Amino acid sequence: MKHLTPLTLLACGSFNPITNMHMRLFELARDHFHQAGKYQVTEGIISPVNDKYGKQGLASAKHRLEMARLALETSEWIRVDPWESEQEQWSETVKVLRHHYKELLKSHCIRRLPGKNNWPIEKAAGASLASSLTDLCDVGWRQTSLCTERRKRRPWLDSVD
Repeated sequence: MKHLTPLTLLACGSFNPITNMHMRLFELARDHFHQAGKYQVTEGIISPVNDKYGKQGLASAKHRLEMARLALETSEWIRVDPWESEQEQWSETVKVLRHHYKELLKSHCIRRLPGKNNWPIEKAAGASLASSLTDLCDVGWRQTSLCTERRKRRPWLDSVD
């Protein structure tokens, strides 16, 4: 049997509030990586932003974390992580990725492999976050991160032939 590389999926965002589509993003990403035949997705992490993110109408991190915890109660592989929301300031996505990478190295005894494409964590993002991903290439992050498109339903346009 072929060896599959363990992989953790990470989604950063406001999760204001968390929705079924946020959780669906993880399912789509896991299916994608499993179908590639190289990876075994072992964990999904939802990382809500800090209160100082500056988004108008942003619920408190405390409430967003609790909403995410409740939404994920039945998931066996996706969890919410409070680290990003507990920082003193808003954190760039790459800083959050580095934090979780270091935590994976500590907790799972993952060893660093030579080369820049051997990170055991991938960014899963919706289209609203995709523009912030350019900084990841600058630090040698994988360029296989998964992005899904958000389709806004507009009944007045959808019904036009």
